[in-house]
Amino acid sequence: MLAVALLLALAGCQQPPPLRETLVVFGGEADFQIITNQPDQARQALAGINQRLTRYDHEWHAWRPGPLVDINRALARGEAVEAPASVIMLIQRSRPFQTMTDGLFDPAIGGLLAMWGFHTSKFPVTSPAPDETEIKRWRDTLPTLDDVHINGHRVSSDDPAVQLDFGAIAEGIAAEEAARTFSEFGINNALITLGGDVYALGNRHGEPWRVAIRDPFSNVLAGVELEGREALFSSGNYNKFRESPSGARWPHILDPRTGMPATGVAAVSVLHPDPVLADVAATVLMIAGPARFVDLARRMQLGCALLLTEQNELMITRAMLSRIDLQREPVMLGEPIDLGDSCAPNAP
Repeated sequence: MLAVALLLALAGCQQPPPLRETLVVFGGEADFQIITNQPDQARQALAGINQRLTRYDHEWHAWRPGPLVDINRALARGEAVEAPASVIMLIQRSRPFQTMTDGLFDPAIGGLLAMWGFHTSKFPVTSPAPDETEIKRWRDTLPTLDDVHINGHRVSSDDPAVQLDFGAIAEGIAAEEAARTFSEFGINNALITLGGDVYALGNRHGEPWRVAIRDPFSNVLAGVELEGREALFSSGNYNKFRESPSGARWPHILDPRTGMPATGVAAVSVLHPDPVLADVAATVLMIAGPARFVDLARRMQLGCALLLTEQNELMITRAMLSRIDLQREPVMLGEPIDLGDSCAPNAP
């Protein structure tokens, strides 16, 4: 996902700095800050996370040579293919979200992402955009995750146009796996940052972890304090994008209904205890826009979410507004939306 959360310095803190490690995975930096009095144990945990995330990066990459590229080539030929356990897991974890969001989240649209030139690590994209005929041809096939079948360790598809790309869920699952590894080593206080999205565990020397939501029009839109187990994931048009003929930004987030990049929304942020849900929701709300913001936030049981339009209009839930410290004043798009007092209103 997109680089949206920036660490804010903790002024006046006299405690020793966290143990810190940076890795390069999923096309960006993964940063880990750990509060511990057992540095050897922390380093063992980091070594385990490094090994696991490096393997996932290889197995899940949609365009570098590896298992997922091989799987997609086999699906295009109409063949069943052996898949790593982690890819099988991704398909299974994705299915409920694909149903919940009416297909706005669908990892089967990798071919569309490739068509738009978004299978790259170099942004902004400058290659020619697909024409209307190419987009219509893709829409006529409309590959979805419903076309994908699992039989044991083998994956097949009814539609050769299916090309898997898990970019909208991978970092959430990676954050979840990193947190699980920390727990296995008895580490309860850490900040996991993947490509800018963050998952906070515990606290920072008794104080909340302080992070920021990036402003697509400036620097920082808002500050946020995280404590316990809370994930802040964001999507926007400010990092991975290409320019439209009019000069507007076309983000790498594509609408499966139209085959076009999501438009009208500059940024979305979601705060939730579940990093996987937060990751998916940030993408889905970017596609849905203001018209379906409330409906999908309610379906996904989100209490804390905000959407900033390309016209600098802010749509925000009441619980999210109570959690953030706005650094400027966007135009409010209606009153704060009441979806409960908690970021996870229906959590037990």
